[in-house]
Amino acid sequence: MAIDLSGQDSLLENGFITIEIKKTHPLIQLANILPWVLLIETVVKDLKSTTGKGYWWMGRKIKVRMHLAAYLLQRIYNLTDRKPEYQIKDNAAFQLFCGLKIVDGWHAPDHTKIEEFRSRLSPETQRTLTNTLVQTAVKLGFGDPREVDFDSTVQEANIAYPSDARLMTKLVGNAGKLVEYIRENFKHLIPEKFRVDFKTIKEKARTYFFLAKNRAIEIKREVFKNLHRQVKREIRPVVDFCEMLTPQQLAKLPWNIRRAFDQIKSDAWRYPLDVGYLARTHTIKAGKILSFHAKELACIKKGKLGKEFEFGRVFQLGRIKGNFVFVLESKTVGMNDKTNFIPLIEEHVNLFGNGALKTVAADKGYSSMKNRKELITRGIYPGGLQKPSPVKVQDIDLKLQEHLRNRRAGIEPLIGHIKHGGQLGQSRMKSDQARLAAGYGSVLALNLRQLIRWQQGKMGSVA
Repeated sequence: MAIDLSGQDSLLENGFITIEIKKTHPLIQLANILPWVLLIETVVKDLKSTTGKGYWWMGRKIKVRMHLAAYLLQRIYNLTDRKPEYQIKDNAAFQLFCGLKIVDGWHAPDHTKIEEFRSRLSPETQRTLTNTLVQTAVKLGFGDPREVDFDSTVQEANIAYPSDARLMTKLVGNAGKLVEYIRENFKHLIPEKFRVDFKTIKEKARTYFFLAKNRAIEIKREVFKNLHRQVKREIRPVVDFCEMLTPQQLAKLPWNIRRAFDQIKSDAWRYPLDVGYLARTHTIKAGKILSFHAKELACIKKGKLGKEFEFGRVFQLGRIKGNFVFVLESKTVGMNDKTNFIPLIEEHVNLFGNGALKTVAADKGYSSMKNRKELITRGIYPGGLQKPSPVKVQDIDLKLQEHLRNRRAGIEPLIGHIKHGGQLGQSRMKSDQARLAAGYGSVLALNLRQLIRWQQGKMGSVA
């Protein structure tokens, strides 16, 4: 075997490379079937909405076709804001997908503008984009709206497990940070002896954390009550002090200290009361704070093995034949299955029109007499709505009923794909609105990948 060692001591130089991207490339095929005019019309409404600073865009003209394509690529491959910038600069297929040679003055967008464009899109706009692609799939013959399966899933929030001992410790820590900063920089605003005894809080919290698992529950509750009493003793003077600060004084504080102030102002009074209710009654008060930065979340118990409690938001999904998924507007964090069954059907009607729906399948969480009567009223066989046992209603066509139940199970792996390829499993976003938008974007990503697979002939036929 001969060995060639050429090039090992040479430096790379500038050069030109010609790369041929054929029309059969998956991204080129996808770009040629997307309804760009309709998609751009949807996002422009958000881009023209005025921000809190009184403008709707700054700098040079925004090239919507280019930025929207970059956003879609970001969703397809679940990329951070910097990675699309690198890919568009280096990948010829990405450049063509983003409008190279068809957008006037085309250039690779900076990651800051990619982030700014994504942030300007409201959650509802991203949901509209998701459902528009399902309509596009039906028009292309890739999807069939006559068959639909419903299911719900939980998007977990980007929070640590909401332990009250940890949250109380964090709250007192922020209070101490605020007091110490004001003491060092604005001595005239605060009494000399005013302190937050964070050391005692940490000691009591540590005592609670490291209690043996086999200790009696009465002892654990008493230690927790001692921690709670000490937290109230330390936090109440800080709350009263915050009430005395004027807007002019707050304006002189740096952003991180103002954030601590805002947290104390909004949560430091209500949260200890909620914990006190738990300590007295051993039950959680409705609406109890579970996180200081994420407000729109709930404790959800779906009976899953290994996930007794999930903290986040429920999404209601509908799958049409062809494995395209539309998503219902998430108006509340709980989104109960029974109460959202009819809204799911109405969303299907809004997307595909009256009379398009022929068969429906859903698990027993959606089962109720009201929902069964709704299906009968619409001329749809109700046997696909699985019944909890025992129930008196008997369906005649048992073979069709079994077929619909087996078909409904097909939405489960699709939900797995959505979670694995996006942020519907656990979002990395911090704010509530960004987390909601990321959930919609995950479903959008699945529909984009499905369009690619159909264009490549990997999905067979819906006939």
